[in-house]
Amino acid sequence: MIRHILRGFLNFVLPETCLSCGESTSENERYLCGNCSSKLEPYTDTHPWQKEFVEAGIIENSISAYWFREGTPIQPLLHAMKYQKVRSAGRLLGEAIGRRIAGTAPGFDYIIPVPLHKAKQRERTFNQSLCIAEGISAITRTAILEGAVNRTRFTSTQTKLNKAERRENVLHAFDADPEHIEDIRGKRIILADDVITTGATIIECASVLKRSGAGVIWICSAAYAELKHTE
Repeated sequence: MIRHILRGFLNFVLPETCLSCGESTSENERYLCGNCSSKLEPYTDTHPWQKEFVEAGIIENSISAYWFREGTPIQPLLHAMKYQKVRSAGRLLGEAIGRRIAGTAPGFDYIIPVPLHKAKQRERTFNQSLCIAEGISAITRTAILEGAVNRTRFTSTQTKLNKAERRENVLHAFDADPEHIEDIRGKRIILADDVITTGATIIECASVLKRSGAGVIWICSAAYAELKHTE
């Protein structure tokens, strides 16, 4: 009761605003107002590269919660998490993934967040993929396993690279932690990231897990972004 009154007072004095349009949000709205939330576009298609990696036996399935399109409400929500350290925004996005998984898949043993390189994590102070994993876990009740995969080398941004360059950029960028080999052997795993485009990074990570004996792997992201650059 006291918390409810205090929240109401703070919203009156310092109203919470929508990350997208700047309008005030109501008590039951998180980061986006109702109008902007309704503009989030669920991603219900199949990733264009999914068949290749399913047939290769690396993954069983891949899903994204939303489309990423510049200038739409998903962009400020992701940026708040990634660059403004609003970790609970990542958990909110993870919950959207969790609801998709809970309705379509059997149980999993672990959620593994795609790791950052140590230098990048020091710069950001946290791993946004872990925040997303926490949201997935809250819905699916699946344990999070950190440290099973390490990022062994620093890679340049993928933003301006084409599909082939992205794969080359992350090749051999991950390895499995020997201490977790028995933890992942034969296990059903959700591999979580913020945005998937060509899938190069998360597939490389999944490949490492598969070579280390992991069972079924689903790769999941908060958003899917179409590649703007051609070969």
